[in-house]
Amino acid sequence: MSNSQNDPFAELRKIKADYVDETLRWYSTRSTWPRIVFRGSGVLVIVASLALPFLAAARDSVPKMSVPIASMLIAVIIGLNSFFGWQKSWENRITAKLTLEGAIALWQTDMDAAKNIADPSKAYEAALAATQNLVRSTQALTVGEAAQWFTRQKFPDIAAKKSV
Repeated sequence: MSNSQNDPFAELRKIKADYVDETLRWYSTRSTWPRIVFRGSGVLVIVASLALPFLAAARDSVPKMSVPIASMLIAVIIGLNSFFGWQKSWENRITAKLTLEGAIALWQTDMDAAKNIADPSKAYEAALAATQNLVRSTQALTVGEAAQWFTRQKFPDIAAKKSV
């Protein structure tokens, strides 16, 4: 007995698993690092910024290069965050993950409803429509998120200052 005879929606479930579940897994596994880097770099900027006045006041008891090093650390972290957009990446990936989870839940309710339709051809049509809607919404979500990501990716623009 083939799998499709046991489950008339098996191929639709496979499409969902191959495309939607893999997309959800991608967003799930790639949302942690932007959050950690964003939070960690934010803490470093705060600590280094607060340390600057103390380092400057304690000139005699701290190494001479501590103020410039702390200042450079702050500038590098802020520049990297601006370039890589860790906060926005984290936000977009979490939003995409939650949206996909909701779409999958709706798909599952539609599949359950289709399973209860007595006419097998109408049941399959309903399940097919639910799966197509899920794939379309997943595609729209990922294309939109990718477009936002590429829009944000810009080379750092440092305007040259004129000498007076």
